Amino acid sequence: MSCFLAIQKGARHACLMTGEMERRLPSDMELGYLRGAVQELEWTSALKLAGLDHHNPPFHPNDQDLSDDQRRAARLATLAVGEHLRRLVEEGMDGDVRSALYYGASFSEIGDALGISRQAAEQRFRHVRLGDRVAVVISRRDRVRMYPEDPRGRVGEVGGKDQYDIDRGIWPIGQKVRAEARYAIVAVDSAVRRVYELDPNGWREAEPNKWEFTAVGGHEMTPEQIEAAFAAGDLPMRPGDDCPTRAGGAYRPHWF
Repeated sequence: MSCFLAIQKGARHACLMTGEMERRLPSDMELGYLRGAVQELEWTSALKLAGLDHHNPPFHPNDQDLSDDQRRAARLATLAVGEHLRRLVEEGMDGDVRSALYYGASFSEIGDALGISRQAAEQRFRHVRLGDRVAVVISRRDRVRMYPEDPRGRVGEVGGKDQYDIDRGIWPIGQKVRAEARYAIVAVDSAVRRVYELDPNGWREAEPNKWEFTAVGGHEMTPEQIEAAFAAGDLPMRPGDDCPTRAGGAYRPHWF
């Protein structure tokens, strides 16, 4: 089995597609496939670097037909290839984290995927942020849900004059985002529908660690205001733009 087929087989077993991604830890057998694939790739690439005969190569760096000098050269070449592979894997992981953040993943979810804490994930991938600016994103489905225990009675796409009060909160928005975000973007069924300019002094803690924002003027922005902010680079998305809805929570920070 080639190294690429082994990697593909391990990946298929580790991540089963059933409409949604089902994530679990790979089994020992699957790890064996991946380990063998990496070793095969390392050794195949190291042969030329070590100056060994790649037309009739030994099958292992400890092959008895190799001299001590050849074994030393093979091990050093394999080490060099392994370092290049490590860098490639890290670059690939950076890209995966960047894409996951773009499609709405949180650092808690990234940490879960890696078996580390949210704080450790943020520290490890702090260089991967999409940018230095942030917007509040509320991305939900096009539906109305009834909440008798909520003073508002219902949440979601209620429409009319009550929509602003639904959009503004309450959301678990952290201190850094509250301090830096200038706009709140509301997306429905994965497409931007409304944009609000945020009043920096209008945040209210409605519940412990949950906040509601106040929009400038108490209403959404006009199309002309949105276009001006987008053209200036201050707004990352406009109505109609793609903004994926994430299961498990409507709010997320969007760094750009």
